[in-house]
Amino acid sequence: MERITADLDEFRKTHALDTVIVIHLTSAEPACVPPREFHYLESFLALLEADRRDLFPASVLYALAAIESGCPYVNFTTCLGSAFPAMDELARKKGVPHMGRDGKTGETLMKTTLAPMFVARNLKVLSWEGYNMLGNRDGQVLDQPDANRAKTQDKDHCLREILQDDAAHSRVRIDYVPSLGDWKTAWDFIHFQGFLGTRMSLQFTWQGCDSALASPLVLDLIRFAEFAHRSNESGVMTHLGCFFKAPFMVPEHGFFRQNEVLLAYAAAHRKAGVGVRA
Repeated sequence: MERITADLDEFRKTHALDTVIVIHLTSAEPACVPPREFHYLESFLALLEADRRDLFPASVLYALAAIESGCPYVNFTTCLGSAFPAMDELARKKGVPHMGRDGKTGETLMKTTLAPMFVARNLKVLSWEGYNMLGNRDGQVLDQPDANRAKTQDKDHCLREILQDDAAHSRVRIDYVPSLGDWKTAWDFIHFQGFLGTRMSLQFTWQGCDSALASPLVLDLIRFAEFAHRSNESGVMTHLGCFFKAPFMVPEHGFFRQNEVLLAYAAAHRKAGVGVRA
């Protein structure tokens, strides 16, 4: 953590920067359930002091170094990062905004847009199967079972939170297909039940360039993080929930409702006479 902090400080000085924004874009870590001590700042810092390396994924160390250095932090990956209460408490004490986890760029964007429609029209989802193929470095890393599990859990969790139906069957698969390169393909099959128990289905295929989908979101998140920091905001930026599959401390997973929160945030600041820099 000290080495990471030193790197951030050197980067700031080398480029004569007033503000450094840390965006976590590494490959997926194995799924991590934070221990009970991560819920309280005092016990979290005690684990750090005790050098419990087995409990600190790299993403947590990067988040901690960023916040200790006064740098706004955004986690665009499935990694744990700053997504636990102790880190949020530390961020508020340090006056630093932070947000994550897991950027929402393709299939899950479609899921969180379509699922509220089924709920609103009282169309009971019986099964929702999703199959993904990806060829770049992310796809290669997700070929590892632990990393794959972390990613599919985020994809499935947000769907279940919207449907609120334990009886609905849902499953997500991700396979590495090297020839696809930076392109990814998702095929989803939705089996649902309508009026008088009539069973119907919807299928869609999503094909997109992974980097081209993610890059503009990352740029927007940098701008929002800088704006929040400049506005003296601290702690979790819940208004950015629409950017993530598993947004920390955001109970709403429907895309349009998440987007309404972001628009309300922008409108409030516009009314106050401030805005995000171009």
